[in-house]
Amino acid sequence: MHSLKIFIALLLLSAASGVHSQVEGDRVIAVIGNDIITESDFQYQIQIYARQNQLTELNPFIAQQIFQSMLSNKIILAKAQQDSVIVSEDEVTKELEGRIKGLVAQAGSEERLVEVYGMSLSKIKILLREDLQKSIMIERMKRKKFQNAMRVSDKEVRDFFNTYKDSLPAMNDEFELAHIILERKVSDAEKTEAKKIALEILDSIKQGVDFSELARRNSADSLSAINGGDLGFAKKGTFVKEFEETVFNLDPGEVSGIVETQFGYHIIKLNEIKGDEVKSQHILIRYPKFESSDFETIAFLKDLRSQINSGQITFDSAAKLYSEDDATKFKSGYIGIVPVEQIDSFVVESLKTLSEGETSDPLRVGNDMNYGYEIYKLIKFYPSHPYTLSGDYDRIKKFAIAYKENKEMENWINEIKETIYVDIRM
Repeated sequence: MHSLKIFIALLLLSAASGVHSQVEGDRVIAVIGNDIITESDFQYQIQIYARQNQLTELNPFIAQQIFQSMLSNKIILAKAQQDSVIVSEDEVTKELEGRIKGLVAQAGSEERLVEVYGMSLSKIKILLREDLQKSIMIERMKRKKFQNAMRVSDKEVRDFFNTYKDSLPAMNDEFELAHIILERKVSDAEKTEAKKIALEILDSIKQGVDFSELARRNSADSLSAINGGDLGFAKKGTFVKEFEETVFNLDPGEVSGIVETQFGYHIIKLNEIKGDEVKSQHILIRYPKFESSDFETIAFLKDLRSQINSGQITFDSAAKLYSEDDATKFKSGYIGIVPVEQIDSFVVESLKTLSEGETSDPLRVGNDMNYGYEIYKLIKFYPSHPYTLSGDYDRIKKFAIAYKENKEMENWINEIKETIYVDIRM
């Protein structure tokens, strides 16, 4: 029955995505149509699985299940290519923008993302673009085959539970939450200070001081600053909107004025145009972070919490009036039921001190570059417990549907394997 636990974990693994490039001399362990699976591809997916499940080593059975999951996706991709499934550049670009934004948020900044993956942002985008195009093709083939939502009867749910209840993972602690969040705003004073510095640097450039030397001494983009602010050759879609609109409208050798983006103020120099690519360098001046800006946000939320506790305003009304989370503010700030593993540990510690219906003190959320403050309302706490039909029917139903879909998927893959070249070399 332990195979069900692995299947459930692989549902999560299939949603994971990272940036991975093959290494020189990589061993090919499978050929599927015109595609391959390499040893490093396989090891990378094993590492993701182990990290997600906090394992130091995996037994051979789990490794085999991971390989079969990778093989199935490659077979579906080969079928999509065989059927000439088309994915537009716009679709990939839209998905790429969202994925890069998510990776930057996880890393804390573009510079940190580049440092973590050991490659330029352009290289990361190139690798991700190819991966995302394939992922979209695979998902399109799956939707085409299973266009009607899978259904299970009440009897199937109960049979599934009775068969696999000993293999279902225990339900972890969960918190039913609502929140009010305010993003940390860049104050006028912070913008004024950053712009003052940027204007002084721009004046030095106009007086003939070397751009590269100024970038090395002053740019907050530490990775490019080492090379005098050099960003190399890049196509459209590489930079954020304001930066891109400027750099693609400069003449070779021309230096821009002050350009504001979400990262701060930039001074950009265009060095060369080659086809549809530009070679540029820049100097980035980040906004300083004055404590007074944080104190204003924290004080506002503390006062709002006091008003909620004293009954001057309800949490529901406060969320609608003040929260900056558009996805929840008009639902009274309601987030839903959230598993403990999806909540930052310091937030969990705060939530554990609350009684149901109470509101937390302001908590900082986000990374050093983009962060805000929020207060939580604990609606209900659900302690860890084994699954039961009476208490967890909807969740068990989702597992039953996913398991049924997986069986249907296996049958479909066995069918299309008849027309796809598959050579396993493990």
